[in-house]
Amino acid sequence: MSDEEPQDLGERILRLVSGLTGELTGEEPWPLLDAMAKSLGGTLERWSRNPSLRRFIGGVSQDVLTGPGESVELSASLGVSAKLGRLARFYVDDAVVAETPIGADGDVHAVIEAPGPGLHRVGVKVCNDRGEVVSDLVGHRLLQVASGRPVVLVDAELILPQPLGASPQSVKPIEALRGLIDEGFEVVYFDVHEKNRDALIHEAVLQRRLPPGAILVYSALVQELRGIDVGFIDMFATSAIRRLRGRGVPVTSILTVREGDSERSRAEKVGVFSPQEALSRALVGFGPEAKQAAALLREREGKSRLDWRLDQTTDSVLVPGNSFHAELDNELARLRLFEALDEARATIHIQFYIVRPSDFTERLVVKLIQRARAGVKVRFMADALYSDEEVLGRVNPLIQSLKQEPNIEALALNPIPSSREVGMSSLKKRDHRKLMIIDGVRAFVSGRNAADEYYAGFDEVPVHDNTPHERIPWLDAHIEVSGLLVRHVQETFMRTWHHNGGNPIDPDDTVRPKLEPAGSASGRLVVHRGLADTNGLDMYEAMLDASRKHVYIVNDFPIVHALERAIRRVLSRGVTVTLLTGNAATRRDDGTFFPAPMHRTLFEYMVKARLEPLLEAGVVAYEFVPPASPNVVARGGRVRPYVHAKLVSIDGLVTSIGSANLDATASFWESEANIVVQDADFATGVEAQLKKLIDGSLQLDLDSEYWRRERAQRAVVGRLWPGALYS
Repeated sequence: MSDEEPQDLGERILRLVSGLTGELTGEEPWPLLDAMAKSLGGTLERWSRNPSLRRFIGGVSQDVLTGPGESVELSASLGVSAKLGRLARFYVDDAVVAETPIGADGDVHAVIEAPGPGLHRVGVKVCNDRGEVVSDLVGHRLLQVASGRPVVLVDAELILPQPLGASPQSVKPIEALRGLIDEGFEVVYFDVHEKNRDALIHEAVLQRRLPPGAILVYSALVQELRGIDVGFIDMFATSAIRRLRGRGVPVTSILTVREGDSERSRAEKVGVFSPQEALSRALVGFGPEAKQAAALLREREGKSRLDWRLDQTTDSVLVPGNSFHAELDNELARLRLFEALDEARATIHIQFYIVRPSDFTERLVVKLIQRARAGVKVRFMADALYSDEEVLGRVNPLIQSLKQEPNIEALALNPIPSSREVGMSSLKKRDHRKLMIIDGVRAFVSGRNAADEYYAGFDEVPVHDNTPHERIPWLDAHIEVSGLLVRHVQETFMRTWHHNGGNPIDPDDTVRPKLEPAGSASGRLVVHRGLADTNGLDMYEAMLDASRKHVYIVNDFPIVHALERAIRRVLSRGVTVTLLTGNAATRRDDGTFFPAPMHRTLFEYMVKARLEPLLEAGVVAYEFVPPASPNVVARGGRVRPYVHAKLVSIDGLVTSIGSANLDATASFWESEANIVVQDADFATGVEAQLKKLIDGSLQLDLDSEYWRRERAQRAVVGRLWPGALYS
């Protein structure tokens, strides 16, 4: 069969239906199919852009906008065409760029290097075992590769049909668009809406004969934000524009009729114009925007791709002159933390997410009071909800003891004073950071909360068959920082303190001492501030996209969809991905659960349900098993505990440790802090520790009896778990 694409969509539909009919009945399709195919052609072209219908009839998933030389992910749903062949062939214009086997779900993905600048058509054909084309997917998508000219993002609200009674636009969008194109802009369309309106936007572009351009739909992100009062320009300028610039797309302007300028859009140096303002500016020219685009691309050429991505998308800077220490041993972490407190001479700044009654927390409170009475100024912050402080009138006795000391100040972050304040936003917009800064010269950025499971060693706790899950330690991690980067950790603590009403902090030498280089390693502090940005998500995505050899991930939360896709891109390049995970409800050596609350067991099933597709895609995963201990007398003599650490390391070059999980809550809702160390000696040292942990752990096998016996539970919980909590 010829590889040449039929010109008439009706012919392509007829071929598809004929193949299916023949497959099912062994007969030629009835003549009426020819007329049906021709009449349905235009409709199916539009339907292929509808996400739900695309699952049935097939189609390329989305338009793509990127810069030259960047890796590009192409994806498609094959729909009924998946039954006709064994291989999907991706085309850019008329050239074959990738072939991929068709899996059971009918979704196919490919990663290619972006072609030269311009607008390119992306299509997919289904082939049989002999490589012959048996079906052409309906419709095509655009791959737009930026040329270096300034890019204007055109708000879809300008071109979609206006609701009845809406005020007529004083300047037609086409006039403004022509003016911008005449001034040298590239045009891209975007939509931020609860629904995916891609098909409507595509039709509006065609009907109004607007200039072609990629259509970027940000509905998935907005679904996470539904019902929350988030400024459009603030959110969009902070996340989408940074991500596009990180991929070499010089975005300089937004054309919209929504809220005009804002502090955030000014900070991002993006001009926000109405059509009227755009035409007025065209009279004097857009010289500044052209210079801005050129400057962005010059700066990009002078940096590594990872540095550029992290600079642009995470609001962080790479700081040299540091030494770092990663600690994955709970007992040693406890000893190092108390040692640092003993060494404090002027100030202790400390922040937790959870402060819970425990032996560790009692000792911590006593130690802080002792240091305060010795003349050290202590400032303490904890998330109100998860520390049960200033929530519906409740108080935490541990924090109250700190507040009673004259040399200690303690704040509850984001308190909930009454039931009227309880809602999705107040419950999910929490501060998840764990920080400690000693005298402004030594900092800890951690995943550990104030409770025993984070700071008790695995050989310190006696465990029998009926030991409660919450008594058994978890695997966690922190990173210690000495050197110039400590100032960044101190400043983020102080910003949070002041934002939450803390008494002013005098920035004297006890808080901001002169710092000297403490080593040769470079690193950056990445802070995610809840719904204001997507810095943590972008950090992980940039690291994954930069990997070339191997990736280590240590986490036990459901991985958010954007990072799932990034991991699939990594695997498609032949990069190995190793995941060290655990059990949300701790298991005995034989896989049975220790006594645990029901929500922990359900959460365990849900996490593993979300993990299974990644295992099928090629991720190698292990459940952490600590070394055997005489204190563990439960059957089998070993435990398989929870893994609370948040660690990603790539290629023995770059490592991230901190508070940010790889889930939706950390990616969007909660505030987080991570240190990214860009140093080969540090990364290889951390990865050597991980290899030792992995060597004694249990590799997950989809064909094992252990995995198969819980398949039904995973399936039920995976479908019923509330997506609003962990989507």
